[in-house]
Amino acid sequence: MKNIIVNQKGMNIVGQGGKIILLWRRALIAAIWVHRNLPHIAALPEIVSFIKPLSCVLLFLGLILWATAILQLLTGFPQGKLVSTGAYGVVRNPIYASVTFFILPGVALLTLTWVYFVASVFLYAGVIIFIGKEEKQLKEAFGKEYEDYTARVDRMIPFVKPL
Repeated sequence: MKNIIVNQKGMNIVGQGGKIILLWRRALIAAIWVHRNLPHIAALPEIVSFIKPLSCVLLFLGLILWATAILQLLTGFPQGKLVSTGAYGVVRNPIYASVTFFILPGVALLTLTWVYFVASVFLYAGVIIFIGKEEKQLKEAFGKEYEDYTARVDRMIPFVKPL
């Protein structure tokens, strides 16, 4: 069971996730609180209700990307492999990207509230602030393989080639 948490390259499966989640957690709790207790403030204008069906598409895509990434990570990480195909071929941080760009916006459109867009911005900021340390560890562990990967797959924006 230990190799699920730490692989033979000494890396932790959670990476910088704990720090990212701690930063993002407050924004998510605040968003839920405002949505539940101040719905008149959290509400998007009624004119945007026509895009509500888009929420189902975003949620579906987000959950597929998220679940695929989790399965790939749980399979590849214990073996000490750099996972760079499938969900990780779309974006280097598909777990965070799925929540940032698909799931939280999908919830915002489904509930017609803007507060989940704000929580999404906080998650994105948390990734940008903390992910550098994890990327440094990956570069040390995988060398050129990781450098080639970062040259072809963006950190957070799906289907975008890095600059």
